[in-house]
Amino acid sequence: MSRTHRLFDILQMLRRRRRPASGAELAREAGVSLRTLYRDIAALQSLGAEIDGEPGVGYVLRPGFLLPPLMFSEEEIEALALGARWVARRTDNALSDAARNAVAKISAVLPKNLEERLEDDALIVGPGWERPQHIDLRLLRQALREERKLAVSYRDDKGARTERVIWPVALGFFESTRVLAAWCELRAAFRHFRADRIEAALILDARPPRRRRALVKDWRQNMLTEADSVPAYGRSASADAKGAVMTKELVLYTNPQSRGMIAHWMLEEIGAPYSIEVKDYGTTIKAPEYLAVNPMGKVPAIRHGDQVVTETAAICAYLADAFPQAGLAPEPPARGDYYRWLFFAAGCVEPAMNNHAVGWDPATPEMQGRFGYGSYAAVMDALAKAVAGRRYIAGDTFTAADIYVGSMIGFGLRFGVIDRRAEFEAYWSGLENRPARLRAGAQAEKLASKQAWEPV
Repeated sequence: MSRTHRLFDILQMLRRRRRPASGAELAREAGVSLRTLYRDIAALQSLGAEIDGEPGVGYVLRPGFLLPPLMFSEEEIEALALGARWVARRTDNALSDAARNAVAKISAVLPKNLEERLEDDALIVGPGWERPQHIDLRLLRQALREERKLAVSYRDDKGARTERVIWPVALGFFESTRVLAAWCELRAAFRHFRADRIEAALILDARPPRRRRALVKDWRQNMLTEADSVPAYGRSASADAKGAVMTKELVLYTNPQSRGMIAHWMLEEIGAPYSIEVKDYGTTIKAPEYLAVNPMGKVPAIRHGDQVVTETAAICAYLADAFPQAGLAPEPPARGDYYRWLFFAAGCVEPAMNNHAVGWDPATPEMQGRFGYGSYAAVMDALAKAVAGRRYIAGDTFTAADIYVGSMIGFGLRFGVIDRRAEFEAYWSGLENRPARLRAGAQAEKLASKQAWEPV
């Protein structure tokens, strides 16, 4: 990739973000070293891009920089085409027409080869489960756009009909239905209204007493229970586990888009009550209060009573020992494979995988001798041999080592940063649907969604 393309890509990365992005995060996405990233940021600033921030803190692109992006890539064209087809099939007639018109306008300015990609039907939007609508969804969108109250006649799932005045907040388009989120004057609370059950609707002249943006914030705080500091009780713990934890508060410091997911999964497996404190990259993660917990300013970390533990593998090992009732560590005499593969994943798999992902590997035997993992190929071969034909990495039962090793393999397969070998796919398929991991993933998705909707 030329430097010109890379500079435009960095601009696009900053345009997509609503919060400061760290240099390390941008460098990973751009596939360059941190030093190169700093030089690129300085070059963009010299061209007039209003990028605020500094090394070690984070960067944000201020509004108003109008340098146009380069021509769409093939994948961007496919994304636009697929999105337009989804809108055309899943929304109301007016939005469907608007999607088709937008595609026609884009097509008019594309070179011939990309125009063909836009019209290609290789990606298909299948039919959804359509319910008849009594009202035109354009009416709901108009009320949202103009920030006006709606008088609706609504029939609930039991067939009871009520007349209500509501303050529209957001309209959700799902595969099986359309849902209007709104403040309901009748219930004096936020409610969700299925569009197919709204039998009549009238836009009123009156406006809600608060702007829609403020209502959206309140709605998300009320309807999404996860907040920056939330109780996150997992599966029912045994009486012994509950008794042990009641005297020691257990807190997970994390960000939903981080390796904190591994510690989150571990906490769900032990089944003890814990709370979550979300740390934002570039802001609260570098605040003095959190640096007192982890001077590296990274997540995850846990606090269990007076004990603070950082580093993901250490967190897994600590929790397995602190909550033996969960059975996530073998008996001490049988912990050879358990410790070996838990820390092999931390000390060899992760650095080898990350270095390989950005295009760098120790190239010579001398260089390989200076790195703890040797080479990417050697690490992948050793890992594949370790999991081949085995359900669990350290014996006949599931342990904390499976959480860490499995997370590395699952992440690598998902993002294409490890070899897609049959041994890896078979091992991960036995772990990815564990209920505790699914619970942790669902909580992380809600936390990420809440972050995305919060005003900057």
